[in-house]
Amino acid sequence: MQILENLISAFSVLRGSKLRTILTLLGITIGIAGVIAMMSFGAGAEKLLMGEIERIGGPSMFGVYRPGYIEKNDRWQRNTSPHYLEMRDLHDILSECPSVEVATVERSHPVDFKVEGKHRSAYLRATTNEYQAVQQWEAEYGRFIADTDMDLWNKVCVIGAKVWKEQFKGQNPIGEQVGINNMRFTVIGIMKERGDGFDEGRSQDNMIFIPITTAQTRFGGRNRVGAIIARAKSIDLVEQAMKEVKTVIMRNHGDDDTFFRTWSAKKGIEGGKRIIFIIEMVLVIIASISLIVAGIGILNIMLVSVTERIPEIGLRKAVGAKSFDIRLQFLTESILLCLVGSLLGIVFGFIVGKGFVWVVGRFFPGVVWPSIVTPEAVLISVVAGAVIGIFFGYYPASQAAKMAPIDAIRHT
Repeated sequence: MQILENLISAFSVLRGSKLRTILTLLGITIGIAGVIAMMSFGAGAEKLLMGEIERIGGPSMFGVYRPGYIEKNDRWQRNTSPHYLEMRDLHDILSECPSVEVATVERSHPVDFKVEGKHRSAYLRATTNEYQAVQQWEAEYGRFIADTDMDLWNKVCVIGAKVWKEQFKGQNPIGEQVGINNMRFTVIGIMKERGDGFDEGRSQDNMIFIPITTAQTRFGGRNRVGAIIARAKSIDLVEQAMKEVKTVIMRNHGDDDTFFRTWSAKKGIEGGKRIIFIIEMVLVIIASISLIVAGIGILNIMLVSVTERIPEIGLRKAVGAKSFDIRLQFLTESILLCLVGSLLGIVFGFIVGKGFVWVVGRFFPGVVWPSIVTPEAVLISVVAGAVIGIFFGYYPASQAAKMAPIDAIRHT
């Protein structure tokens, strides 16, 4: 009952000093809104990161590639090694690496793509029929590259959804003849749409797939491939699978481990999460500083309130109110002020998060950045508001509680 009376009294006091209450609420609201917005950013970034990894094949993917430049003696130098990744590396990996579930090769470069006399730039990816299994990506219409296409060096191609929509206007292209760098290919399939993501320039939907053997015979490059992409049997076996693959490649190329580099989606996820955490912590610290400043403001406002209400304090003590009752009354006002500011901050932070999503969508049309306000973020904000109210309201409340009734009444 006493708590209810204190709440009613606190509402009355706060309503009586509207301007002071609004200015005090502003600091808490901005600080809590910053915390909510930053936690929303972090949760959204993590979900987007995982979505991007799943979009390109999943966390158990890894690969080996030959970079054009390598870092040597603290300097970037052209990769002049005589060794290149080859088809035999792929065959040996598939037969000798027990931790590898499936693997493929790829060779990619931009090409001129022509349909009925209309030219456009596209990205050619020469690969094998295992590409679908590695990338967990299937043809929506028609079929993907088959073993017979590889064996016969068939001039066939599978196009991305973006190429299909822009060049064929959604019409059935299966069996149609197209030009790739002035060579005629037959369209045999259309891949499922994946979206641009952040890398719109090399969108997977803007790719054209042909057999790697066809690329090697028609476009040159002998038996070389640009990269080997594989999938471990589980995410826990990624490191082991990478070791096995590295061992095979080094054995096939005179124990040279300098001409190639490795990457893994798992390391990308771990690195991405670390970066997101660091950014999140820096921004939360900045928002926390704002909360501390707001707390100092509450301290000052409550001290002013105590000074203005000395006669009231003396009268209440004279009629039997205990020091605990006075302290609880002022703490209730401080906590209530902070909790109202916290609730306003949660709403404002949610709006800021939505605004950030809108801005990202404007600059990156292919990216759907999720705005996530988790229950944990709301709980942390409410608890933070209550703690600030108690911490910065305790001193003024104690000063009020320590007043002697006769001294307070003389102040009138």
